[in-house]
Amino acid sequence: MHIRNHILTLLLAGCTGLLFAQTVGPVTIQFKNEAGVNTKGLEFSPTFYEDGIVFISTNTAGLKKETDPALKLPAMSILRSRRDAEGALSTPEPFAKELSTLYHEGPVCFDRTAENVYFSRNTELNGKPILAADGRQKMRIYSSRKTGSTWGEPAPLPFNFGEFDDCHPAISIDGDKLFFSSNRPGGKGGMDLYVSYKVGDSWSEPVNLGDGVNTAGNEVFPFIHADGTLYYASTALEENKGGLDMYFVRPEGSGWTKPANLGTPFNTAGDDFGLIVDLNKINGYYSSNGAGGAGGDEIFNFHTENGTLDDYLLQNKPQAQPVDIKVVVTDKRTGQPLAGADVKITNAAGENVIGRDDAGNLITLQTVDGQDVIKAMTPNGGLSGNTDNQGRFAGEVVPGSYVINVAKQGYQTKQLRLPITQPGNEIPVQMEQANVAGKAHWQASMFNYMTNAPMAGAAVVLTNQTTGQRDTVYADENGLVDSYLDPNTKYKVDILQGGRLVGSSTIDTQGWAANGPAITQNFSVAPVMPGSKIELPNIYYNFNDATLRPDARQDLNLVVALMRQQPTMTVELASHTDCRGSAYYNQDLSQRRANGVVEYLTSQGIDRARLRPVGYGESEPRNTCTDGEACTEQQHARNRRTEMRMISGLQAASVVYVDGQINGGEPAPQNAPVKVAPLTPGSPVPASTVGTGQRNAYYVIAGSFLMENRAQNRLSELQAAGYPDAEVIRFPNSTFYSVSAGKFASRSEAVTVEKKLEGENNIEAFVRAVQ
Repeated sequence: MHIRNHILTLLLAGCTGLLFAQTVGPVTIQFKNEAGVNTKGLEFSPTFYEDGIVFISTNTAGLKKETDPALKLPAMSILRSRRDAEGALSTPEPFAKELSTLYHEGPVCFDRTAENVYFSRNTELNGKPILAADGRQKMRIYSSRKTGSTWGEPAPLPFNFGEFDDCHPAISIDGDKLFFSSNRPGGKGGMDLYVSYKVGDSWSEPVNLGDGVNTAGNEVFPFIHADGTLYYASTALEENKGGLDMYFVRPEGSGWTKPANLGTPFNTAGDDFGLIVDLNKINGYYSSNGAGGAGGDEIFNFHTENGTLDDYLLQNKPQAQPVDIKVVVTDKRTGQPLAGADVKITNAAGENVIGRDDAGNLITLQTVDGQDVIKAMTPNGGLSGNTDNQGRFAGEVVPGSYVINVAKQGYQTKQLRLPITQPGNEIPVQMEQANVAGKAHWQASMFNYMTNAPMAGAAVVLTNQTTGQRDTVYADENGLVDSYLDPNTKYKVDILQGGRLVGSSTIDTQGWAANGPAITQNFSVAPVMPGSKIELPNIYYNFNDATLRPDARQDLNLVVALMRQQPTMTVELASHTDCRGSAYYNQDLSQRRANGVVEYLTSQGIDRARLRPVGYGESEPRNTCTDGEACTEQQHARNRRTEMRMISGLQAASVVYVDGQINGGEPAPQNAPVKVAPLTPGSPVPASTVGTGQRNAYYVIAGSFLMENRAQNRLSELQAAGYPDAEVIRFPNSTFYSVSAGKFASRSEAVTVEKKLEGENNIEAFVRAVQ
């Protein structure tokens, strides 16, 4: 009898093809029923294998099986399913006929090379069942090694306990620890989790994982991640929602952390078990009979966006609820509180915006483990306001990394970057008075050249070309910098965003009046340059896999959006492997991976002539993990990657426009926007814009959209909210439709409307000056 029979028998009816999503904070997690493999019987315990999974099923897929009298279903079989072009699991087939018997088999696990398989199955000899003293067939764990295309004769592991069940093997990434479930004597009750250690070519006597993990109930279906996290299912741990729930623990000293429930929607009132998650903790599968479907136990896939499974689970903890923050602003010289200072607290991840996708989300470059990674980010207005009479500004934020920008007339703008993860955050900010005597007042607006997005948080380094003195000022949420410069002086202007130099220019203050009205300028910068290299994360599942993950298509859609906006942009799609396997095989594997990325991009309408797939195999490692070197799985993983290399970059990517001139030289396109003719029901999107915009004005922009119908929808929203002067406009050389709530003669008027939009109407907005 299969051990699954004793603890999972409930069959729930439902609907296949279920797709649902849950968003918690900034991390989204999506779940999908794998209807291609699920039947009215039982499908469970997936494990990664090359371009798909191996799993356990009562679907025989043509294998000869006895019928289990308790289940009234065929005995369990080990099946394999490959992912199709859309990333879904396809019709399954037998994994290895040479490992099949008439009785129950599975679950299984593989070592990291997939050359050795470990699996549990009913005891038998020459096709006849071997019964224990209680008259039942027991489960034992076996191993088999692959030779060529076939698997060798299974060998029972030495620690099997004949009169009891040993099953559900899970091997560590380095191959030296095998976790499994057993009801052998000496446990805590029911099924317990054990670990056996590799000793030479054999295995040690199993060790019970102890009270912190095991209970008087059943602990089953373990999976050990490369980072040491152990996932498993239990019937008797805290916060159980019914049946088997999934939990995880991490190594701590000589033991484990307290088990943590994965929570909903992973766990239901039914049985939830058999979770696996990839190396990056972004994609995975699990089994459940409580989430709807056509039969009993069914396989679901999941993937996270804007974070990992760890991030998602962290958000569900109580401490991940909004935490308080208080900014206290004082004069650095006198120590007196400063009332009326402008405070803006924004998510640090949005510092380097290079575009927007079709839904209006920001396309950002973020640095992860020292590499530039392309990610989508929902626009976030953050917290903003003014300090009170005690110099205080307070609010709440979700735990994360933030930029705090503080500005006040007559003081140098101050910016801080820091993580905010726990309650009780009091941030002191000391402001230095600006040395304004004999200085010219300078205000500049920093914008992304192609997307019309303000470069919030950009650092602007001003170098006096005569004295060499350097001052750094920071852009506020509207991309505005405010400083005081020496008249009749040349300055070099370096613009940095997200810690990287994105543009340089010069300004000459010849003829600027000291102590006079502010001189205003607009700087438009395109921060992605030819030769830039951007990593595309989370493309492939595992070792020896060349198929796209479902979530990879969402990452690649950001590339599609950029390339549609930038018709001159051409890229190389570079794929790399780790050093395991032959150099010839790795070269072929990497080329297949690069080709797969190009195939997807062309399917989305990108001209193949703009794409160059190149497989580099193992020739360009990031670290010292080459042939013969002992490396961890994480070190190998750093070398498995796909990158987008800019052959020709964004239009004018090397150019900074400053008020009608390119770097102080030749004329640039006119700065004034033009009005877009309104759409009428059923009319096509117009091919060009009409009308003429107003110069010398401050526009309050309440959204920029790649698709005009989205802009017209926002326009209707503004008009209904009481903004009769709202209109859709296009800025020169921008591919976006910007929705203006109004244009004003002064910045203060525009800022008032901006704050009203964000505070009363919950609409993100920013101010753009047109001179």
